[in-house]
Formats: sequence, structure tokens, C-alpha cells
Amino acid sequence: MTFTQMLTHAEAAAPIVIDGGLGSAAEDRGIDLDHALWSAELIRRDPDTLRAVHTAFANAGARILTTASYQATPLGFAAAGISGEEGSRFIGVSVRIARAAADRSAAAGARILIAGSVGPYGAALGDGAEYTGSYHRSPEDYTAFHRPRIEALAEAGADLLAIETQPRLDEIRALIALAEDIGLPAWVTVTLQGTTDTTAPTMPDGSTMAELAEAVAASASVNAIGANCVRPSLVTPALTELSKHTDLPLIAYPNSGETYDADTLTWHDGAEPGVGSWPVAEWTHLGARIIGGCCRVRPDDIAELSEWTRR
Repeated sequence: MTFTQMLTHAEAAAPIVIDGGLGSAAEDRGIDLDHALWSAELIRRDPDTLRAVHTAFANAGARILTTASYQATPLGFAAAGISGEEGSRFIGVSVRIARAAADRSAAAGARILIAGSVGPYGAALGDGAEYTGSYHRSPEDYTAFHRPRIEALAEAGADLLAIETQPRLDEIRALIALAEDIGLPAWVTVTLQGTTDTTAPTMPDGSTMAELAEAVAASASVNAIGANCVRPSLVTPALTELSKHTDLPLIAYPNSGETYDADTLTWHDGAEPGVGSWPVAEWTHLGARIIGGCCRVRPDDIAELSEWTRR
């Protein structure tokens, strides 16, 4: 089953469940991810743990697994003393590790798809810029930065691209063009700024949800748009606004509700309810066909979401 076919068969009452926070689940297993490559370091240092984490999410009911390539970038590889050629090989391995976990999962009654994770340029800066959008590059620079990773993901057999945690619309436009050039379907998800009572949150660069919808409207490659790595309370207003401007399936995979401090690069306990209290029915009513978790969302949480879809 392809990504497009999976979306076509998804019903409002039973959205597709994807995985959660790969890095959080690895840290729970005692892995130190304080590294320029973050979870991508597992690809070369501890592939067995990476496979075990993917398997845990698959066994919890995730029908799409994202690769550990979010921070597998030229800047990260250079900081780790890894050549571009070797880096591309690692990215390919990330796809094969996720595929092996999917194929061996006891929960794989239907085929589990592999989404090649493509984080923003800001993630490679290591200063929380994926949440602030406080950088700017030319379209040519964005293309040169992202092309090696996307090509490696495609060559290794990723089913789709997860263009995720994006804070800037100019970068999204460059990534969409790359997805079309390489020929892989994709989803696009953004980070948001706003308060819990904001009716129309914006991207960190100030772009509106209407502008996001317009940017992807002409693309045949983008099959779903939405938000990820945000507080759960921002999901409903974001989906509400997106639903006014696009007929594309929507996607949401927020953080646990804890708050990330971009200055100290640490997480703090939040006052928002856990996964079991997420308004999933409301999100699906607004058009969410894909739901999962991001940072601090563990396999047990994904199992809870999966159970909700079976009610």
C-alpha cells in the first residue's frame, strides 16, 4: 500500500496512527543523544537500539515509522568528522533499519510505511532554531543543503518524506520543489508560535496557515499538511485554520505537553494533559487523517492513540 492509498482508505473515525518521539524513546533506554547528529548518531553507534525503538512503536500500532535522519545533515556530518559520501550511506541505513523493524513487527497486519525524516536547516544549528525560525538562506542554499539527504532517502526506498518541524515558509517551498524533482510523496508539518487561546497560530517566521496552504496547493507531491513538535493546545486552532484553506488531509503529531526551552535546550514539565486527554475526535472532525506524537511521546502513548482508533 502506498502513502496515497493509505490516506484514501483512512476514515475520519479512524485516522492513521504514526510513531512518537524517536529520541525520547532512545533516551529512555539510557542512550545519550547530546551529539551534533542527535538521534542520527544511533545509525552508526547503536543500530540495534534504534531498531528496537522502531519496533516498539510498530508494536504499539504505528502504521508509519519515521527514520532517524532528522538531523542527518551536511553540517552535522562535518561536525562529527563524517564525509558527505559516508553520511549519505548512513541515511540509507536509517531507512533499512526502520524497514527491518516494520517487517518484523507483530503488529504488522498491514504494511507499515517508512517516512524519511527531513528536518529544517535550523535543526542543524543546534540552538533551537527549528522553533524560532531565526535564520535565512537563499532557495539555492536550502536546495543544496537538503538534496543529499532526500536523494539518499529515496535511493534507500523510503515510501515518503516527512518534511517536518519546519519554521520557515521559504525553506518549505524549496523542500517541496525537491520532493517533486525526486518524485516522492510527502507530508509537510510546521512548528507554531502562539498561546493556548490563540485562534490562528502562525509559523515562527510569521507565516499564516493560509499562506502555508497556498504554498503547497500547487504541489502534487504534498499529500498532507499540519503541525508537529508543538504543544497539544495549539493543534486545534491550527487545524481549524488550515481546514478553511485546504482540502488536503491534515496531520498532527504534537509533543507531550512539556515545554522546550530553546535557550537552555531542556524540557520542562507542562500543565497540559497527557495523550489520553488529547481531543483526537475533534482533530479528526477537523480533517486530521494522520495522528501521532513527537518529542516526549513514547510507545505506550502511541499504543493509547492506537486503542482510541479501534473504539
